[in-house]
Amino acid sequence: MEKIFLIGGSGFIGKNLVRCLSPYYQISIFDKYIDHDFFADYPSVNVYQLDLVADKIPSEIIAPDYIINLASIVTAERDLSLFDELISSNLKVLLNLYERFKDTSSLKLFIQFGSSEEYGSISSPFKEENREYPNSPYALVKQLTTNTALMLHRNYGFPAMVVRPGNLFGPGQNKNKFIPYVIDKLRKGEPLNVSPCEQKRDFIYVDDFAWCIGRLIKNYPSAVGEIVNVASGESISLRNIIEICKAGMGNVSQINYGALPYRENEMMDLKCSENKLASIISQEVNFNMNERLNEYIQKL
Repeated sequence: MEKIFLIGGSGFIGKNLVRCLSPYYQISIFDKYIDHDFFADYPSVNVYQLDLVADKIPSEIIAPDYIINLASIVTAERDLSLFDELISSNLKVLLNLYERFKDTSSLKLFIQFGSSEEYGSISSPFKEENREYPNSPYALVKQLTTNTALMLHRNYGFPAMVVRPGNLFGPGQNKNKFIPYVIDKLRKGEPLNVSPCEQKRDFIYVDDFAWCIGRLIKNYPSAVGEIVNVASGESISLRNIIEICKAGMGNVSQINYGALPYRENEMMDLKCSENKLASIISQEVNFNMNERLNEYIQKL
């Protein structure tokens, strides 16, 4: 069985990748914080607690076929004081992993996680060849790691690629994220204070996302050296998300649209082209947001 290392794999995305991919791969988790209760249900998964900035993965651990680097601090804040911590949690981890695995002949693909926020406020749909205009410290540091990963491939033959996810949602997501926050409020029958919610986002369910990652791994020779959007290719307004949730739950909670302002430099339409993804995996990407959202509601 081929091996995958999930770096920073004890978070929301990592756990769902474990859930979806562990039947097909031997997975090892490396993270500073480990959810031991979760991984107790997956005894075949190896778990290592490491400070990924300060420590390197021990040399005695057998190298994998694939590495997925999820390690990052995710924030919507625009505060410039965040740069030091963001660089530490993103760029330093990437460079540490490169130094550890640069001479590993078994490594077929290194997936570095970028962000669709790297595109900034350009017109969507975002295409991988677009020049980026990041408008937050988080997005700028993500662009830095994207360029670093691709430089390591071009200059040193490191088998890196960059995945830019859409807006993920699914089981185990923190309730401070938009969709679980909305569902939690509606389930409690509490009023919901939100912005006008006309901004649109490209949402993708974690099961669909994991399927795409699995297909990229299977087609790794075509993925190496590329930036690939992994998203639905469609955008939906946050207002529509709320109304779908209300209808699916039969809820009559008061929704106070406009009670909160938009964030500074808010992107009003974030939609990613999925054409390159479909080309690499040789399969059409077609996900049904309404079906997936209702499926998610039923699981909560």
